[in-house]
Amino acid sequence: MENSKQDLNQLIDKYLSEEANFEERNLLEQSYRKASARMSEKDISDAHAARIHGIGTKTWEDLMEQIDRAGAKHSNLWPRILTVAASVVIVFLAVYFFKRNQLIDVTDARLVTRDVAPGTVGATLTLANGKKIKLAGAASGKLAQEAGVTITKSSNGSLVYEIKDGAFRSGKYNTLSTANGETYQVRLPDGSMVYLNAASSLTYATSLIENGKRVVTLRGEGYFEVFKDKKHPFIVKTEKQEVEVLGTHFNINSYGDEPAVATTLIQGSVKVRTGKKEQMLKPGEQSVNDGKSIKVNQVDVDSSIDWKNGDFNLDGVEFKIAMRKIARWYNMDVIYEEAISDSIRAGGWVSRKNSLSAILKSIEASGQVHFRIKGRQIYITK
Repeated sequence: MENSKQDLNQLIDKYLSEEANFEERNLLEQSYRKASARMSEKDISDAHAARIHGIGTKTWEDLMEQIDRAGAKHSNLWPRILTVAASVVIVFLAVYFFKRNQLIDVTDARLVTRDVAPGTVGATLTLANGKKIKLAGAASGKLAQEAGVTITKSSNGSLVYEIKDGAFRSGKYNTLSTANGETYQVRLPDGSMVYLNAASSLTYATSLIENGKRVVTLRGEGYFEVFKDKKHPFIVKTEKQEVEVLGTHFNINSYGDEPAVATTLIQGSVKVRTGKKEQMLKPGEQSVNDGKSIKVNQVDVDSSIDWKNGDFNLDGVEFKIAMRKIARWYNMDVIYEEAISDSIRAGGWVSRKNSLSAILKSIEASGQVHFRIKGRQIYITK
């Protein structure tokens, strides 16, 4: 009996320290759920902790006697625990699940009590003088004036640049940046619109003009609707490439944790350049630039601008790429079990307006992975 008690104690210790494997964790959680279905949260509140502990001690002794009378062997311990020991498991896990309430199993709605909300509209504007303005909390109206350019926040929440005196003066630079869980849009002085995805930034002269060209520097992901101006080509610089356009709609994904920069053309034409290599894109084409070569493919453009339209396109997407998208939008860290293969593919379209648990449940329905949420971390197991 003492050995049996020690084995169960060791398993519970492994569970609470997150060292239990999937089968061990599943065993305890299933036992807990069966028993907790007969108890309300009130039953296991702090006010009843002493009573539960007393009941648990007696139940533990009864359980050990039942196992001994049945002649249970060490190798058969866990099936018996699953069917008999639910009330004992409550004693060890009730505080863990309800009082501490740090771990969320997305497959059980009863345990999703601290879900993660989706991202919101917000960004930080850094002016040329170094002043930072949190745009989510800023009131609509004039924010600043630099180099003959007035910067305002419109009534719909976007950032607007207007040249008031007709002078194109460079030398003053602004940076619009979004954190994880933020997205924002800006109308540049020429009338071009840029939509920034989460964890992205756009740097530009307040007048937008550099050496006769309209120039911006992008980190992360942005969707561009460029106003046509033959006299002033529009240049988007990223770490690995430059994109040159006159007037067009396109998307650039240039996150540092992605293996390549993807440029997707929706309408018009663009020239992608890295070093001496150049590629012209036609509508419906996407260039993938890993810094060594530029490959062009025909793609479904809606899939590339899913984020701008408020969705996650996970259909056929590499699982870990999909999880990076999700992690940026919900401001989470992702931790993978070693058994998670790079070849797994996600599936389906889901709205970015959903809570995190709803997104993960839709992926988990495929049966390929299992998710747990703890604080700002997503644990993924087979």
